[in-house]
Amino acid sequence: MLTEDRQQLILRELTLRGSLNASEFAAKVGTSGMTVRRDLAALAEQGLLERVHGGAIAIGGKPAAQAAAPRSTSHSTSWRSGGRRPLATIGMIVPSASYYFPGVIRGAEAAAQEAGVRLVLGVSNYSAAEEQRQLRRLYEHGVDGILVTPSEPSLAGTKTLELLALADVPVVVVERSIDDALDHGRLESVRSDHVRGSEIAVNHLLGLGHRRIAICLRENSPTAPQLIDGFHAAMQRAGHERDDSLVRAMSRAQNDPQAHRELVTNILDWCVASEVTAAIVHTDEDAIQFVSACLDRQIRVPDDFAFVSYDDEIAALGAVPLTAVAPPKYDVGHQALVMCLNRIRALKGTATALQRVNLSPALVVRDSTQS
Repeated sequence: MLTEDRQQLILRELTLRGSLNASEFAAKVGTSGMTVRRDLAALAEQGLLERVHGGAIAIGGKPAAQAAAPRSTSHSTSWRSGGRRPLATIGMIVPSASYYFPGVIRGAEAAAQEAGVRLVLGVSNYSAAEEQRQLRRLYEHGVDGILVTPSEPSLAGTKTLELLALADVPVVVVERSIDDALDHGRLESVRSDHVRGSEIAVNHLLGLGHRRIAICLRENSPTAPQLIDGFHAAMQRAGHERDDSLVRAMSRAQNDPQAHRELVTNILDWCVASEVTAAIVHTDEDAIQFVSACLDRQIRVPDDFAFVSYDDEIAALGAVPLTAVAPPKYDVGHQALVMCLNRIRALKGTATALQRVNLSPALVVRDSTQS
């Protein structure tokens, strides 16, 4: 190993752990204790660490990686292939890279670049088996931390949970609840508060004078249970009795465009017959189809029927731009990586409470609720 690479590993270890034992580090990287002690002496002369008996500590509590940074007008510590070794390597597994999760990925990527961390991405395509294969691969490659969005809505009783419980590195579960998995491993989580997001949508429609409001969701969506809870909570808080008929589940007919159009038409027929005047629709794609069905039948949006979409990925591009609830996808990814890195940096023996963080979505008002 080159001297510069070995010294960068020393600084990385000090940033992550706060201290370094020369003999243990030498065994870890496969070199002699004498070589490591020479490296420590050289780095101490540069003011990058403080020598102590048997090893070294970070100087003045300042992260060694920051002390090592050259003077520059730029404060970026992002890692680039071929440059200095990253402070840490964090693996990230998501179910999809084509809808919803690109925003989460961008947030994590930005946080990684800010911290000089390498982010390694895997996509499971909603396959539990592929998710588990990628987790094993990350373990084998020795990552320092893991961000994971399980393919299933619940971790309870899954093989993925068993694998996560075995992890000897920090794990942050992203955009999924860990309420039913708290006794397995040391898991943390960051997710959008979809219950609150649904409440925001209902409150907006109630504020516009709508009283009969439906919610239409894709069947088996991991987000659906939270949206339903928020819908009922907001309606009951406004004095309406719980009415489960207002929750309309859409099957996987969207794989057949004709069948999906018929499904949308049938739900719209039910809404008209039931005097429903507004609907919350998850996802944007389905909300756009509902608006199209309304326009085909000369139902005016929003005068006759109002829509709030949930996700805000493509809501603004509809024939009628859709009011939408926008989960804080970027912030979820950014916060998840920061949380994981903070856990990696925690000194051995430090008592740090495990965290579960919920971030509130925001409402973006467009033409589908206000003319």
